[in-house]
Amino acid sequence: MPEPSVPADVQARSLEASARRELRALGRANAENVARHLIMVQRLLDTDPELAYRHARYAVSHAGRVAVVRESAGIAGYLAGHYTEALRDIRAARRLSGLNMHCAIEADCERGLGRYRQALKVAEEVDPDQLDDLEEAELAMVVSGVHHEMGHSDTGLVVIEKAILMFRGDRETRRRLHSVRADRLDELGRIDEAAAVRERIGEAPRNGSEDDADVVEVYDIEDDYEQEQAQAVTRERTPPEDASDDDVRELHGQGGVENPRAQAPAPPNGGGEAGEDDRRSATFCERVEAEMAELLGENENEQDADDAIHDEET
Repeated sequence: MPEPSVPADVQARSLEASARRELRALGRANAENVARHLIMVQRLLDTDPELAYRHARYAVSHAGRVAVVRESAGIAGYLAGHYTEALRDIRAARRLSGLNMHCAIEADCERGLGRYRQALKVAEEVDPDQLDDLEEAELAMVVSGVHHEMGHSDTGLVVIEKAILMFRGDRETRRRLHSVRADRLDELGRIDEAAAVRERIGEAPRNGSEDDADVVEVYDIEDDYEQEQAQAVTRERTPPEDASDDDVRELHGQGGVENPRAQAPAPPNGGGEAGEDDRRSATFCERVEAEMAELLGENENEQDADDAIHDEET
């Protein structure tokens, strides 16, 4: 394939040290060239994901058996909307690295291809013990969206409410979980409840005016759970100490399913129309881009023991 241009100021040594070490299996010249294209992938993900994907595909054509290269191509393909190719690259990266990575991306790619049952199967087969809280929250948001697109927003609501109760992580991700919950409530006709959720998390109501969008309220989600309300959770884990009282009050008494990820009701009329909520997809993409920045980030101030990729060959 034609090689996308790389500016002269892009240097291979700017690639993160761990990624450079993976490239040592290549010849020196090839390793340096691939590294420069991986840097371009990271630089372009936010502004031009399609061009980032072209750089990633070129890197794959020269280093297809290096895990970090396939992982970069999978993420770039996902953000550019090339879901079939992204699935192939993510799964290849998983085999090459031995790590159970990017399950939420895999499930969301299946969703993007309209393969809702396969998306739910991906989520069902994930070992939750191998996921951190943030990854589990991302997967729950994808699964909730899949159920919505299948025409079962009630099940999607159960999934996201359970994820809110169990989440132990940062305030921003908790806010995103509540935002997805508000979407499910809207879809079920529970408009007032959805509006109340959005007001507490400082999110403009749907179809609100521009003036409304300028008003930002802070929702404190750092309070402790009450013990008796925590017993409503069906999972073995206890709710996080930093979950808010509002979380529990709103979710207390809601119906649940033993394994909401495994729920796969048949799509109405042969399948739902693809249309996952834009806000969830946008914030998910932002997280993926942040991961790529960490994976391929420039470490100009890092003292690196291997200043050249193949210094042992010099």
